[in-house]
Amino acid sequence: MNESTEREETCAVCGNEATGGRRFSRLYHDGRPFPLCCPMCLDLFQRAPARFARGERRQTVLEELIIDLKWRSG
Repeated sequence: MNESTEREETCAVCGNEATGGRRFSRLYHDGRPFPLCCPMCLDLFQRAPARFARGERRQTVLEELIIDLKWRSG
């Protein structure tokens, strides 16, 4: 599918555009595709795929994951 006919997608983690060349990766969870825009979003999605798949508020999930990462590294 060429870029002009490709459906516009947004990153499942941060909401940035993730269409065509702007998509870093696409992971599947429970058979559904989730586009991701960068390595950091890929890592965060892999830490909580069910939460992103359920459509939980992105900012809440991200805040909790970042707190967890800081706690582990500190």
